[in-house]
Amino acid sequence: MFIEEYPFAKKLLDYDGLKLKRFEPGALVYTGEDGSLSKVADPLRRPGDLLVALTANVGEFIDKLRVLPLLFHVFTNTVDDLFAEPETDTLSCLKNRWGFSDKFIAEFMQPFLEGIYLAPLEEQSSRMFHFVFKMFSEGAACLPEEGMKSVAQQMESRCEENGVRIVKEKAVTEVIPKGEDSFVVKTGLSSIQAKSVIIATEGNVAEKILSKLPGMKPFSEQTQRSVGCLYYTFDSKAPVEEPILILNGARTSPDVGPVNNICFPSIVSPTYAPEGKNICSVTILKPAMDKYNGDITKLDETVRKQLVSWFPKEFTDDILNSWKLAGSYDIQSAQPSQLGGPSPASVTGGRDNSLFRDQKLPNGLFVCGDHMATATLNGALESGVKAGQAAASHISQQSIELLETL
Repeated sequence: MFIEEYPFAKKLLDYDGLKLKRFEPGALVYTGEDGSLSKVADPLRRPGDLLVALTANVGEFIDKLRVLPLLFHVFTNTVDDLFAEPETDTLSCLKNRWGFSDKFIAEFMQPFLEGIYLAPLEEQSSRMFHFVFKMFSEGAACLPEEGMKSVAQQMESRCEENGVRIVKEKAVTEVIPKGEDSFVVKTGLSSIQAKSVIIATEGNVAEKILSKLPGMKPFSEQTQRSVGCLYYTFDSKAPVEEPILILNGARTSPDVGPVNNICFPSIVSPTYAPEGKNICSVTILKPAMDKYNGDITKLDETVRKQLVSWFPKEFTDDILNSWKLAGSYDIQSAQPSQLGGPSPASVTGGRDNSLFRDQKLPNGLFVCGDHMATATLNGALESGVKAGQAAASHISQQSIELLETL
């Protein structure tokens, strides 16, 4: 999912080129109370949905009113202001600062935020909550028309237009410093000479590469968040024909089921499925994935039964018998943790790229990634550009020093 209001993404990317297709504001929520979906609407972006927002069978009526001061807070403060506030965990923030009921948290905030940050609310940063709530309140969640890969392809095209040679499908195994301001990058049986190196990987891979550097002490481990995804294709119409996120708000039910949230990408952008077909994306958080321990057949069976309870009976046979499981994924390093630990990913602007877990790196070696900033696409972009600027400055300084010696 692409959030169009991410500030650094707006600066860096050509949105027209990505042809962003927007989700509808708000969400549909299955609470289990009457076997139907309730709509949590956004009356600020859709004024006509005010009555829907006030009467939604999600949380208590007072919760709808308590959203207003939260919205005022994120609208009237800058991103930097929000990140300068004292940090606590998101669950405490929702309960103690904003006064939301346990019912509203369980039915809406928990599946919504845990679907974004892949961690329990008590392990999420209040700064990150305010940031993402601001982003969703001021803009839309989107899908690029040709998929998220088009973001990387756009940046790759720009690099090549500026004379940058890109070598792909070469796994880096080691970065070896050679004297002052020189490196050998090993890629299997071959190697590359470099004046400066940026390690742009997930945190645990960067740790593995950097731990081989001479003089480095053992790094304290940063927790990685994992997530499971199932994708179904089908020929019939989708049970929901709105481009909207659907949340499992029945999390306190003893028969909760593994699904956290679903959407139908082909409803958001028809290019996500072949003509005449639809696709359903199902998100499953780590505790549920662990419960099934790799038994995809059993997980698939349970997911289908759970989804049948969400939708009208006319879809039951299709979901149970006609939907095809097109893919299943257990992504172990989907996101770095953003609260606690040695290097929480909740730093707007990004950390010093010449340090990793507070250890100084050799001159000319830099690290970037969402683990060096915020656990978002915005943080990854922000950190990458910052590292690129640092590397360019380093190489320029090398050239100046060389000229001074001539």
